[in-house]
Amino acid sequence: MNYFIDVAVSAQRDLADAFDYIDLNLKNPSAADKLVAIAWKKFRSLDTFPQRFSLVNDPFLSALGIRLIPVQNYLAFYKVDSSTQTVHILRFLYGHSDWQAILRADVLPT
Repeated sequence: MNYFIDVAVSAQRDLADAFDYIDLNLKNPSAADKLVAIAWKKFRSLDTFPQRFSLVNDPFLSALGIRLIPVQNYLAFYKVDSSTQTVHILRFLYGHSDWQAILRADVLPT
């Protein structure tokens, strides 16, 4: 059975920010296009067997079921909701960022 892929606004914004950085700051529009194409291909691939990627290496976040997909120098974070057959892409972050703090801030109440 195929899962529905839901890309959160925050993940869409992250991907757009990554594109802009590579395109405008690094002056490499072809690399920016390639990153976005690869990311969307990996997102779409989650429609079948989305649990194939590992849980994050963080006890708190993995207890929430957050998984990651490496995409070049970036990491896409997602959760699987088997009851609704939906994959929720949560964030798309640079691999060397403090992604644990960013994700924890997203899920913890302020």
